[in-house]
Amino acid sequence: MSTQETVGLLSTVNETLAEIGFDEAELAEATADWKLRAELGLSSVETTELQLALKQRFGVTVDLWDQDDYTLGRLAELIAEQRSGS
Repeated sequence: MSTQETVGLLSTVNETLAEIGFDEAELAEATADWKLRAELGLSSVETTELQLALKQRFGVTVDLWDQDDYTLGRLAELIAEQRSGS
């Protein structure tokens, strides 16, 4: 995945998080290494909302429950992999 694609996907993931209620100022400071639960404090309800929002926005299914805690960067990679068919 190219750096430009990563930055674009991270930005879109952050927009999606803002749409489900996360603070935009906090998201503006988030880096690719931030974990969904540890740094952002994603609850189980928000995890489900994010999973559904990613399906709607990107047309991909990312199982956010198959790992303890995804980073924003890893989430962007998973989206890119599914979109490219990898």
